[in-house]
Amino acid sequence: MTSVLKFEVGSTYENMKGAYEVVSIHRDSMKIRWDDGSEAVTSPDLQQRIIERMALEKKAEAADEAANEKKIKKPRKKASVKAQPAKNVENTLSDSIV
Repeated sequence: MTSVLKFEVGSTYENMKGAYEVVSIHRDSMKIRWDDGSEAVTSPDLQQRIIERMALEKKAEAADEAANEKKIKKPRKKASVKAQPAKNVENTLSDSIV
């Protein structure tokens, strides 16, 4: 079970739009202001779910990158091909003329 994030007035958080500051909190809603000056009224529950989802996505991306780095660093085994002796071109030509 996830813990409840306690939003505080004056503190900065981040959602998909970017970093924002909590301007005020009233019961089940809070007013937030992004760095660009735009404001919105939203619920703390919604913002917590957004923050949790972003954290999970970031963790999954880091795991994918680590897996990709392992694939890149891991040398691939090459299929062994036995060398075939080259056919003598002169013998091949003379055999086809006869």
